[in-house]
Parts: sequence; structure tokens; C-alpha cells
Amino acid sequence: MTANPSFPIGDSVVIDLTIYVDDVLTNPTATTFTVEEPDGTNNTPSTVDNGTGLKGCVFVPDQAGYHRWKAVGTSPAAFVREGTFYVHSSGIV
Repeated sequence: MTANPSFPIGDSVVIDLTIYVDDVLTNPTATTFTVEEPDGTNNTPSTVDNGTGLKGCVFVPDQAGYHRWKAVGTSPAAFVREGTFYVHSSGIV
């Protein structure tokens, strides 16, 4: 994901990660995604395994504003990655 991408409310936000250990795609034992919504609510969308070293999640926001996400993986490919995205109202009445 690029810095602060923008999505309309109700659209699927896909977060994809590529995990390497010593230049080799490697799976962590466990991966957890957390998405914090503008009102402080934390969501833990299911992790999707897209192949060795490829983890992701899909989140469908229901609030406008900045959202923060964090992904944590455990050994042998331990990592912490964070990012943000913006959700705007669709503008359709």
C-alpha cells in the first residue's frame, strides 16, 4: 500500500505484505492484523495466506476518517508493520 491511500466507506481495503528472511520468502508462525477506526474501535480482520511469505487481510470500513493498521508476525519471520489509510463518505445520497 502507498502512503495514505483513500477508499469510500463500504469498499474493501486490501492490505498485502511480503515477508522475507535473508532474502527468502518466509512464513511467520502466526500473523495478526489490527485496524483501528477513527473512533478508536479495534478490528482484527482474518489473515489471508497468499503463498509462502505472502500475507494479507481484507477490511471493510464503516467510518469515514483516518484508519491505522498494524500487522505482527511471529518467528521464524518476526515482523511489525504499520500504515494508514483514509476512508471518505461515498457522496451518493
